[in-house]
Amino acid sequence: MKWQDRGIILSQRSCSESQIILSVLTEIHGRHSGIIRVGKAERQSALFQPGNLVEVTWSARLSEHLGRWSSEVTFMPWIHLTHHPQPLLTLSVICALLDTCLPERHPYGELYQRLKILLNQLIDNNDWPRHYALFELNLLSSLGFGLDLSECAVTKKTGNLAYVSPKTGRAVCENVGRPYAERLFILPKFLMDEGVQPTPKDIYLALNMTGYFLSQFVLEGKKLPEIRQRLLSSFCDLKILECA
Repeated sequence: MKWQDRGIILSQRSCSESQIILSVLTEIHGRHSGIIRVGKAERQSALFQPGNLVEVTWSARLSEHLGRWSSEVTFMPWIHLTHHPQPLLTLSVICALLDTCLPERHPYGELYQRLKILLNQLIDNNDWPRHYALFELNLLSSLGFGLDLSECAVTKKTGNLAYVSPKTGRAVCENVGRPYAERLFILPKFLMDEGVQPTPKDIYLALNMTGYFLSQFVLEGKKLPEIRQRLLSSFCDLKILECA
């Protein structure tokens, strides 16, 4: 069988001296792996860097086979981020996170479109940390573990939401949650209000929360990629809070 699609390279690993295995998140066919033949000089070349947008053709004798790629690179976001270390780190985190969390061969068309928008925001938008935090929320929703931040789980009121339960992923208001604050996640206001400009501490709190749910619910207790912890730490202001 054979199909064509477009996607983003998530990872590469060696298969033989002349072949590598590429993991690609495609628009229609989801996260897919396949073998691609490369020359020795090309193995670590810019062509196969995670984050590159590609037009791909996948072919195999049977659908359950690993298959083979032919590809053409259409855009290299990392080139535009060379002198911007934190967005560049975030690009690597996005690829590692999706490669770890997404099941193979399951379509995530809406998530793919959000990803394309996020890549442009990394390059052109100073507010990219907000958009990345929201992307992790959307990733949880796409995988069936969305957080309910619409109302207080106890009072059903929509105002003054301040915490999130690590057990249920539901928000609670300030008055209800205050006595149990040490056991709850703080809910940064920017996640619910576009008019609130997040601080580095807010981004840290948001990513600390989404990281917990990705690890505990999506990965069933396994750790997220180490590079994700590096990104989290980069938002941690040691003058305000202690970093775990």
